[in-house]
Amino acid sequence: MKPKMTFQKTPLAIFLLATLANPGWADENHDHAHNESNEAEQHAQQAAPDNSGDHDEHAHGKEVGSAASHSEEAALELTAEQQKTLNLQVITLQPDADATRTLTVPAEIISNQYRTWVVPVRIDSQVQSRSATLGQHMEKGDAIATLFSPAMAQLQSDLQVAADGWRRVKNLGRRTVGNQRYLDAQSQYQSLRARAKGYGLSNSAIADIEAGKNEKGVYTLTAPDDGLVLEDAFQQGQWLTAGSALVTLVDESELWAEAALPPSPGLQISTGTPARVIVGGTSVDGKVIQSGHRLNPVTRTLAVRVAIPNAGHLLHPGMFADVALALAAPENTLTVPEEALTRSADGDWQLFVEEEPGHYKPVEIQLNGQLENRRIVTGLEPGTRVVTRGAFFLASEMAKSGFDIHNH
Repeated sequence: MKPKMTFQKTPLAIFLLATLANPGWADENHDHAHNESNEAEQHAQQAAPDNSGDHDEHAHGKEVGSAASHSEEAALELTAEQQKTLNLQVITLQPDADATRTLTVPAEIISNQYRTWVVPVRIDSQVQSRSATLGQHMEKGDAIATLFSPAMAQLQSDLQVAADGWRRVKNLGRRTVGNQRYLDAQSQYQSLRARAKGYGLSNSAIADIEAGKNEKGVYTLTAPDDGLVLEDAFQQGQWLTAGSALVTLVDESELWAEAALPPSPGLQISTGTPARVIVGGTSVDGKVIQSGHRLNPVTRTLAVRVAIPNAGHLLHPGMFADVALALAAPENTLTVPEEALTRSADGDWQLFVEEEPGHYKPVEIQLNGQLENRRIVTGLEPGTRVVTRGAFFLASEMAKSGFDIHNH
C-alpha cells in the first residue's frame, strides 16, 4: 500500500510523538540495545567468519532502496470536507493547438531609419543664423538655418539671368527665335534650376531668386519633412564644407526596438510576428519588420527589429526596453496556469497530480516557455489531472511535515 500523508492528528499520534521526543527514554533504550548488540557480536564472532563488511553494505543498500521507494510513492490525502474548504480545483491537461509562447529579450529603442533625414550643407558655406534647436519638432518647410556662400551668389546671378532670358524666348515663340535658340535658353534655365535644388533650395526660394528678391549669396535651408531635431552639431559663424551634416531629423511617430536574440538552432522569427515592447511601466504593441540571419561578431546575438507606434512621444531613441515576442508553441503543447506551479524540496518546479479523488502526488516537471499567464510544461502526459487552485497549500503542508520526496 502507498504511504499517505494526512492532516489529522489523533491523541495516539500525539502521545507517540511525545514519548519518542523524551531524551531519557531514548538514552535508556540506547544503553539496553548497545549491551545486547555487544553480546550478540561476541557470539557471532566465535561462531562465524567476519563478513561484517558485506553485511553492512547489503543492509545499507536495502535501507536506501526502501527510502527511495517510499519517497517515490509519497502522496497527500485530503478528505472531501478539506477539498471543499480549500476550494481545490483540478484540471485535465490537453494539448492546445493554438498556443503561442512568449520569448522575452532585451532591446534598445532606436530611430526609424526609414523616417530619418540628414540635412547637409551642399556647398561650402558660413552659418549666419540658426532657426532650429535641439529637440524641436519641425514641420516640412520650416527654416533650419540661414547661410552665406560665394558659390551660391554666383548661382543666383546666373539663374536670374537665365530665367529672364527663358521668359523672353518663350514669349516670342519657337518659330520667331528659331529652334536652336529656343532649346539653348530652355536648357540653360532648367540646368541652373536643377543645380539650385541640388544645393537644397526650396521652390519658393528659387522663385525669389528668379524675381530678384533675394540677397546675393544668402540662402536658407529648410526641413524636408516633419520631424524632431535629433542632432544639430553646428554653430553660428561656423564655416562648413560641402557634405557636412547640419541637423538630423527623425519622425518619432514610429520608432524601432532592436532586440538581441541568443543564437538558437531552429529559432525563426518571421516578419509580422506580434511583439510587445516594455519600457518601465509602459508597454506598446508592435510587430517584427526585420529579422537578422547573421550573428553580431561582438555580442554573438541575432538582431530583430520591431516597429512600434509612438503616439504622444512617450518613447525616445536610446531607451532600453524588453521585447516580448509571441511565437508559435510546439505541437502537443501542455499548459498550466501560474498558480498550479510550486517548488519541490530541492527547488525544482512541480505539479500536484490527482491519482484518484482526494489523493495528490507531487511530480517534478520542466518549464518550456510562457503563454501570457500560463506556462508550457513537459514531463506529463495528456489527460493527466493536476491541481491548480490549492496547489500552494499542498506544497506548504508537505514542507511543514518535514517530508522530502528526494530523501535529502
